[in-house]
Parts: sequence; structure tokens; C-alpha cells
Amino acid sequence: MSLALMALRIAAVEALKAGGTLVGDNVLDSQISAIDLTADGALRSDQERPFIAVYSDAAKAVDLGSTGLRANGRVELIFNCGVSLTMGETNKATGETEIIQGIPATDAQFEAVLDVVGCQICRTLTDSDNPWAQVFGGLCMLISKDVVRSSNASQNVRLACGQVKLTVEAYADPPLGQVFAADSSWQRLMDLMAAQNMKQLDLFQLLLGQPNGAQGPNYEALTGMTTRDAQSLTLYPHAGVTAGTPIAPPTLVVDRS
Repeated sequence: MSLALMALRIAAVEALKAGGTLVGDNVLDSQISAIDLTADGALRSDQERPFIAVYSDAAKAVDLGSTGLRANGRVELIFNCGVSLTMGETNKATGETEIIQGIPATDAQFEAVLDVVGCQICRTLTDSDNPWAQVFGGLCMLISKDVVRSSNASQNVRLACGQVKLTVEAYADPPLGQVFAADSSWQRLMDLMAAQNMKQLDLFQLLLGQPNGAQGPNYEALTGMTTRDAQSLTLYPHAGVTAGTPIAPPTLVVDRS
């Protein structure tokens, strides 16, 4: 779909893993089977512990004049969390089944866990001391939040699920070969991925391309205009778009990322 959406999911997942939610490190990136429907419409999950699953859903971009097809527009980011009786463990001291240490596996406590995790998701993603959260915030602007619930008690297997849906304005993907400042969100993202030896780093580096600032800005890549339009606006001093150093251009609106 886009580099920005993939980066937002990775940053959100890592922020939540580091942020100390009730689910611990059981934060999943786009795992479809975390919450699923059976043939008869009942909810089910393949998880053995309370979890958060992060997805990027619908996206729509309009007014593409300043960014072209690099734009991502408004994006729905979904945070599904779930807990069920099958995730419980027996406390040897009390003999009670607990879904999380100290929290009994009862319907009321299922709802309490969802409330707490939902609160922790929102706090973590805006935590000024969480570097992954700061990268997340640097790649988008928050627009709205929706919270929904669902539950299932078929075959005596209670499963309670909550969903936090964030609508964000995701900044446009960087053009190929863009030079990043040391404190830019994209550079910080790659630095954090390198520090954790994440396998996705090679893919990001390939798709972002080698920095190529010496040739000057590529207006076609930045704005989505055609080569003919760039020539008509005399953004380049010669007929060939790649010839020489560009002349002083008009002011262009470039995405913050």
C-alpha cells in the first residue's frame, strides 16, 4: 500500500511493546487470525494470551497537487485487543483462574482489561519518552478516535474483544533518494530499526533509495507533475530535466516527513 502505512504500523507495534501495556510483548502486526469469525458468525482467536493486533485499514487521499501519488491522506489504524477464558492460568496460591496476574477470569474483569488496554494504547502512542511513539507521531497527524466492543460466549468459551480505531492524516511517502535530516522521522525510524536489528530495515532502505541530494530537487517526484510541466514552468535551466543544477524554484509545499 505505502511506505508510510508500513512505517506507522511498525512504529505503533514497537511503541506498544516497549510501553508496558497489560498484554506485554504480545503485540501483533497485521495478524489476521488474532480475531476471526467462524462459519456461524461467532468470534474466535488463535492467541493464548491477551493481545493487541495492529492493522492499517482504509485510506483515502485527495488534493494531490502538491504530492502526487505519494500522498496517503486519511488512514484508519485499527488496534484490536482481546481476552478469553482459555487464556487464563490457575493461581497456585488461590486456586483462581486469572487472565493476567492478579485479575480473575470473570466477565467483569474481561471488560476491565479491555478498558485498561484501550487507555494504555492511547497513552503509549503519545508518550514523549517513547522513541517509537515519537516516530509514530512524526509520520501522521491524529484526526479522530472510535472505540467499539464485541463478545462471544458460544460453547462456554467467553471471548471479549475491543477495538480502538484511530483516523490519522498520514504524511506522504518520501520520494526515491530523498536526503533525510538526522532528526527526521524517517531517519529516526531507520536508526531504531537498525538498533533492534529488524529484518524490515533492508526493505525500507531499498524502497527509500540511496540519498541523491547533489542533483537538486526532482520536482516530478515531489509533486507528481509531468516532465513537460516541469519544463513549461522553467524549473530546470535546460530542456533536459536532469541537466545541470536547477534554477531557483517557486516555493513548493512539501510534506513534513
